Amino acid sequence: MKRTVQIGLIGPETKNIPEEQRESMLSLAAEIGRIIGFRNRILVTGGCTGVAAAASEAAYKQGGITVGTPGRKRGTSVPFTTVEICTPIEVGDFVFAGTLSCDSIIVFPGDAGTLAELAIAYRYKIPLVFLAGYREEMLQELFYSYDSSSYPAYVAKTAGEAVELAIVHAEARLSG
Repeated sequence: MKRTVQIGLIGPETKNIPEEQRESMLSLAAEIGRIIGFRNRILVTGGCTGVAAAASEAAYKQGGITVGTPGRKRGTSVPFTTVEICTPIEVGDFVFAGTLSCDSIIVFPGDAGTLAELAIAYRYKIPLVFLAGYREEMLQELFYSYDSSSYPAYVAKTAGEAVELAIVHAEARLSG
């Protein structure tokens, strides 16, 4: 059985995006979502505002499947969420339910939730795709044990390149 690639997207809620980066970050997240939807892959997010909402809306409008992990209560994800996965954990639910369900993850810098998601992904060596100009050096700054020669982390210059890298490395992970 061939499984459909599930690409995660992590990043800040709208209120936590610096004003000077908000428009460009949300636009880039929407473009990533559009491409994921067009490529018939599944988008996994926390189901909240900000980059998750921008990407989910674009993927949904493209006919894609979007998954959100909003916490304990159904109906609390952004409106463009196709599937909600609820967990008993109010804070950090995506860290467990969402992150470990991803075959690769596209990363925008964010707040504590994003850092928690990043830490789980790092621990389980889920391929990460960073975007040039959005703190792509985060792994080197956060993890003393980071070794670029043995960890699956990549930097993309465009939304299309980010999705392509995420798909290629997700497929490799699934077949490995």
